[in-house]
Amino acid sequence: MKKYKRLFIIIILFALSTSFTASAANKAGNASLFKPLIADPRQPHFSASYQRYINDDELKNIGSTSFGETFTSRPWNALNGKMSAGIQAAVFAFFNLDAESMDLINADYWVGIPLQYKKDDFSAMFRIFHQSSHLGDEYLLYNNIDRVNLSYESIDLKISYDINKVLRGYMGAGYIFHKEPEDLKPVSAQFGAEYKCDKTFFNDHLRPIAGIDTKTWEENDWGLDISVRFGIQFENLISKKRKMQIMFEYFHGNSPHGQFYNRKIKYTGIGTHFYF
Repeated sequence: MKKYKRLFIIIILFALSTSFTASAANKAGNASLFKPLIADPRQPHFSASYQRYINDDELKNIGSTSFGETFTSRPWNALNGKMSAGIQAAVFAFFNLDAESMDLINADYWVGIPLQYKKDDFSAMFRIFHQSSHLGDEYLLYNNIDRVNLSYESIDLKISYDINKVLRGYMGAGYIFHKEPEDLKPVSAQFGAEYKCDKTFFNDHLRPIAGIDTKTWEENDWGLDISVRFGIQFENLISKKRKMQIMFEYFHGNSPHGQFYNRKIKYTGIGTHFYF
């Protein structure tokens, strides 16, 4: 248990220190026009989660982390609304907490260029991005596994609508146009919803939130990958643009981790998430 605590303390301190760089880049009004998807396991942001895998023959106690952010330009007027461009970058990794050295299992390196648009309650984001996936050295040493050199470039388009002050719905689709292995099927879809309580508590610092994100991919025969998160959001602790969330998590479907994309998993967990 002590080694778990050390790992998460290091991750949280790193995220907090890096947040000042991200916040400084966005403090001049350059916040994303397309709000982050809070239940999407592949949303670029800083996070640290503990996950308990259910009915899995190999893995049980997992540490999952992400390091990333979205940096956008100052918005400009276009199409009767606002547009912005920017860059997204992230690393998504997960670790076997039951291993002696908490082995890195897989790390996905992700970078994209988003073009965002917003008008009233409608927003959209078009992206072109690259992802490459790598197994951890310790995991390769102690496991007999056939490594897949998974790397691809893709485009996607997401649209979102704020139904009212508390509900948001979104949907989108993606297409992989350059890939390895070459027989990887290219089409995917995504849809989901989010709830943000219109009331805050404890002197306007706590807000209940929840989200569900669903993805489906041609490569996995259009099976549904369901991610559910709910918890509280800390607001206005340092500035209005910085938010921290403590979220309970549930996932059932094909693994979001690159090298394991065709492996079915189920887990529950709890995580800390930072947005700047």
